Formats: sequence, structure tokens, C-alpha cells
Amino acid sequence: MSKRKTKPRRQKQVRHVEHGTGESRTSDAATVAWTVSVTTVFLCDIAAVAAHVYAQANPQLGGARMLSQLLLFSAAGIGFISLMLLPAVFRLRRTPPPTGFLVFAVCSSLAPILALVVQALQR
Repeated sequence: MSKRKTKPRRQKQVRHVEHGTGESRTSDAATVAWTVSVTTVFLCDIAAVAAHVYAQANPQLGGARMLSQLLLFSAAGIGFISLMLLPAVFRLRRTPPPTGFLVFAVCSSLAPILALVVQALQR
């Protein structure tokens, strides 16, 4: 029987890989959360408008009107969250988000909130 010498095992070294943006993981996570919320608000806005148009074309369907109000309320809630994430994105990122997307995000987040305020004032 031969005795083999065993080499001591090396511990694996954890390497931090740079992903090229120059941003921290926290700022990337905040940016992703913000952009996902903006996208969700935009899709809820489009669906609410489509449900509203469908409800106007078919006034006998009460469910379509309720769906449009539910989507509008959801868009307003998520829009509020999106607006609350915006200062965190500015504070955490080294470079600010693109101006075009920033304007789009603020407008699409404010639109359902303002629509709900106008509806509340009309009643």
C-alpha cells in the first residue's frame, strides 16, 4: 500500500465581479425596483384607459367600469410608491437616470393620482 501525501485544501476565494456600470448593488436594486414600478404603472394606465373605453361602449356591463376603476386605483398606488422610490434612486446612484425616462416616469406616475383627485372632486 502506498501512502499518498494529501495537499491541504485551498479555500475558495470569493471574487467580486464588476458588472461595468460603476454602481453599487444597492443602487442597482433601487433602480430596478423603480423602473419595474414605472413599467407597472404605465401598463395599469393603458389597461385602465382601455377598460374605460370598453365600459363607455358597453354601458350595460358594470364589470368593465369596475375593472377600469380598480386598475386606476392600482396605478395610483403603485405610482405613489414609484414617486417615493425616486429620491432613493437619486441619492444612491452615481449618475442620475436619463432625463427622458425620468420625465416619462414622473408623468406616468402622477397621471393616475391626478385622475383620482379629479374624479373625487367631481362627485
